[in-house]
Amino acid sequence: MKKLFNILAVIGFIAMGSTGSAMADEADATEVLNAVNASWNDTFNSGDSEALAALYAEDATLSPGNGTVLQGRDAIASLFKGFFDNGVHNHTIETVKAYRQQDQIVQIGNWQAQGTNEQQETVTFGGVLMTVIEKNTAGQWVTQSHIWNMGQ
Repeated sequence: MKKLFNILAVIGFIAMGSTGSAMADEADATEVLNAVNASWNDTFNSGDSEALAALYAEDATLSPGNGTVLQGRDAIASLFKGFFDNGVHNHTIETVKAYRQQDQIVQIGNWQAQGTNEQQETVTFGGVLMTVIEKNTAGQWVTQSHIWNMGQ
């Protein structure tokens, strides 16, 4: 009985350590994402598509919810240039959940932006996003993959 108690105690301590580590990883992931998202939103809202594309890995993929997958910074810059040319602005990201595994963070979140309709009225739209953020060889966090949809 004493042996069983000792084994259960060891398992309990290991489980508590694993939970603490997972909670620390999640807290660290949220801290990293807060900085990454702030930089992304600031760059998006500046209207500079080339600077925004530079926040992505060179071989990054992006799917804007229309059934296509873009690859590479040039394609990503072109997409965002189209958004800026059409007046999309005031972009924000709210992280819902973050998962970290070493130098990779997966984010599930909500996004929102504004634009204007044909009557030149401000409209707000948004949806859900998923990003994979990776630390590159230079130690910078960059977006490796970005997928979003738009709510009805």
